[in-house]
Amino acid sequence: MKLSIIFLLICPECKSELKLLSSTFDNQEEIETGILSCVNCKQVYPIRNGIPRMFTDTTRQKKTWESFSYEWLHYNGQLGDEKKIFLEETQIAEKEWAGKLVLDAGCGMGRFTKVALELGAEVVAIDLSESIIRTKELSKMYDRLHILQTDLLSLPFREKIFDIVYSQGVLHHTPQPEKVFFNLVQLLRPGGILTIWVYGKAGGYKNFKTNPLKKERLHFKKILFLVWLVVFIRGLISNILRKVTTRLSYPLLYHFCYPLVWLGRLPFIKYLTFSVHPNWKVRLQENFDWLSPEYQSHHTKEEVSSWFEQAGFSDLEILAHGFVPKVGIKGIKRQ
Repeated sequence: MKLSIIFLLICPECKSELKLLSSTFDNQEEIETGILSCVNCKQVYPIRNGIPRMFTDTTRQKKTWESFSYEWLHYNGQLGDEKKIFLEETQIAEKEWAGKLVLDAGCGMGRFTKVALELGAEVVAIDLSESIIRTKELSKMYDRLHILQTDLLSLPFREKIFDIVYSQGVLHHTPQPEKVFFNLVQLLRPGGILTIWVYGKAGGYKNFKTNPLKKERLHFKKILFLVWLVVFIRGLISNILRKVTTRLSYPLLYHFCYPLVWLGRLPFIKYLTFSVHPNWKVRLQENFDWLSPEYQSHHTKEEVSSWFEQAGFSDLEILAHGFVPKVGIKGIKRQ
């Protein structure tokens, strides 16, 4: 942990100042071990292996912690062209990142953290799970990286400090996605950019037919009602499966996902699975990611847009998606 990040932090419980106690350094600026103590409520947060552990309730999202720790500590590959995916899904131009203070809210193993760093941003990367250890490996290459293990429901940052906040595929895995959204809003300076995406759902056909599609998926408009029906059925299958899969041990569930990997290459049938990626290893990972977490919510673009509007955002942009809705929205926080 770098000394400079302390000035961004507050106690996640009572929002008071923190002080650094009994620290050891691996060089003049990097804190390897130590304790951050709240001057008000006296809560303490350990620094281990250079990572502040900024949460107190380890039981609230225990299964979420276990699921994503298992997932990202067992996967060593890429999930595609990371830079292309990142720029497309955040809807922020490449030139907009350099010199910005950025929050990666739910960094996992750091796949997008690395891209933001390569684009010239100073990044604060946070995650609840032990996958944060994988992100820590990037600190050897980038001195603009700060890493914390923390809970999105109780964030340890001062208000209005970040230029960009992004959260890609994370909020729907929390107990209260809307609350997490407004937590992130508080951290963004006026004029800053917030961009997120969450799992979509079929919803009503009236709204579904206005969802933006990628150019290569526009042909689906000819059979849009059938697409809506398939997405609706897929949601029912998902709900039934997850009643079982969220109770399985993670090694057993990983093996259970292999048949879905095979089904993910069959015409038509593949759209009832949870990944159609051409790489079978990615399909395995994405099916596990879908079936293992305790929390998984689904949203419409109308619902998520209303969050942005309530929070006072302008210039909303909605992400075009493929067969299955992915609700991605970018907005600028008004003064």
